Parts: sequence; C-alpha cells; structure tokens
Amino acid sequence: MIKAVFVDFWKTLIAPRVNEDEYFAFRAKCLAEALRALGYTFDFDRVLYAHKSSRRICDVVRESSFIEVPLDLELRVFLSILEVYDRNQNLMVSLRRAYMRPLFDLTSMIDGVLSFLENVKGMGFMVGLISNVYTDLEVFDVLKMYGLYDFFDSMVLSCIVGFRKPRSEIFKFALNSLSIYPSEAVMIGDDYNADIIGALNVGMKAIWFTSDHSVEYPFKADNFNSILKIIVNFSRNPSS
Repeated sequence: MIKAVFVDFWKTLIAPRVNEDEYFAFRAKCLAEALRALGYTFDFDRVLYAHKSSRRICDVVRESSFIEVPLDLELRVFLSILEVYDRNQNLMVSLRRAYMRPLFDLTSMIDGVLSFLENVKGMGFMVGLISNVYTDLEVFDVLKMYGLYDFFDSMVLSCIVGFRKPRSEIFKFALNSLSIYPSEAVMIGDDYNADIIGALNVGMKAIWFTSDHSVEYPFKADNFNSILKIIVNFSRNPSS
C-alpha cells in the first residue's frame, strides 16, 4: 500500500528558464556586483572563471563520493581562487544572496506541478521532498514563492543530512521521517541514476520524470497527469 510520494526539487518541481551558460553568467554578474559593493574590483571574466572553477572542484567531491559540499564551503573555494582571504560575515552573507539569486529570478515551476501536488494530497498521500541541494533556506524560500512549501510533510535535503542521492542513507532518512517502509513509498525524479536507481536500491517504487526514450524503464512519464495515473496504479496493484 502506497502511503507517501517523494519528489525531487531541481528539474522536477522547478527548472531554469535559460541554458546553463546563461545561468552561470547571471550568477557571476550578481557575485561581481556583490563584491564591488564591498570594495572589490574584480572584472566579470575573473569572477566567472572563479565561479565555474569552484563549482567544478566541489562537484568532483559531490559526484565521486555523493557527499554534499554545502554552499558556504563552495563560496570559500570561490574566494580562495580570487585570492580573497577575508571571510567576514557580511561578505559571506552578501555572496550567498548573490549566488542564489538566479534560483529566484531565472526559474519557473514545471507545468502541472501544483495540480499534481493538490491531487496527491487530496488522495490522502503524504508528500516528501528528497533533493541534492547545497543550500536549504533558499530552497525553502523558493518553494514558498511558488506556493509549494505547505504541501510537504517532510523535506530531506543533502545539505542537511550530508549524503547525496543515490546513496541509500538519504532515502532511508526520508522514509524514517515519515515512519514508513520502502514498499510504501514512491520516488519521482528526473535523474535516472540519482532518483530512480537510488530509490529502487532501497526498495521504493520509482517514476522517472523524463522524455528520454534511450533507456528502457517501465515507469516513466513526461507529464504529471501520467505520473499521477502510475501512482494510482501502484496504489491499486502493490505488486506492479
């Protein structure tokens, strides 16, 4: 019997409206402006280089060990590349705000998410979030901005628990937060390895949110109406 539906955050609930290069360039512009306001005169190209380099360094750790590198640590790497060694609170707060500005200014909610969550809650399921993210407060704020925050009974983020999907620890933490067994939960996400394989490995059911037809997987859909139908089928046929 299905009791809970878990969803991913990035590119499942919320997605960027621009490509990655534009997203990174906007972030570098925001970071450069924040530094300039505090008396640093780095040009845009140097800030963009430091941003991409620090992100690449931290992503090596994230993707090789599936241990989260929180945003504050990534910002320290960013500052080291710029040879800025003053880490006062005002600077760190300003950089954090600048770094996360694209999440608020350059994203949109994926079509169908709101009605999907309304339907899932209306059907009596608990709703949880399991996501690989390097910051928590801004994720909470953007969920509030899009009117999604109150749907969640549990939010398990890698920056809080330390582990990233597909590691079993983050899924087990989420299951424990709702006091349910793996067989009573469904995971929905866009990343096949992190979301689908990770969930299946702990005994959950999983629905791949994708339009990719290159990988065979029986439970996948590219819209939330179809995802809801799969969940209903899971609920009626637990062995499916």
